[in-house]
Amino acid sequence: MSRYLRRLTVVLALCVVASMSFGVGGYSSVDADRNVSVSVVEDEDAYLAFDDSLGCGVGNNVLVRNQFVGNTTIERIEVDVTAVGGYVRVGVRGPGTQLAPGDSTQLTFLGPYEPGDAARMQVKPPTGNVSGADSLNIELLEATGQGVSVSVATQSYVVNCPGGPSKSTGNDGQGN
Repeated sequence: MSRYLRRLTVVLALCVVASMSFGVGGYSSVDADRNVSVSVVEDEDAYLAFDDSLGCGVGNNVLVRNQFVGNTTIERIEVDVTAVGGYVRVGVRGPGTQLAPGDSTQLTFLGPYEPGDAARMQVKPPTGNVSGADSLNIELLEATGQGVSVSVATQSYVVNCPGGPSKSTGNDGQGN
């Protein structure tokens, strides 16, 4: 090996050893300040919006609508529903869960909900001889999708559910 190549090899070896002892510019943590702007907007301008009303006895009420722009898909929506002032049955499908005044239940809606799509829920009169609910309080626990998560929003709805039929009352309402 020539003297020039030997010197070049030694210099390169020293550079490698020096870079290993001092590090190569990597880091294990960063503390960065970033500006975030949060605005409260009306439902018609929100990315995820509650519908204006829920009706008792309506099979598939629109509850929450995906209003994200582009191709933002919501995969899962979880809400907590609380009955106020009486009994009511709520659910995603089927007979639903009967709630007593002040009782809550969690409902999960599985998507995909593309922009413009809506999660729908059922609100039905109670079973048994009990008074119907005046209103429902709905709390959005979380809505998630690819790269997006929305949580902690509430909405109250007047539903005015009628009371359930008396067990002693027949089909004509007079015991027959």
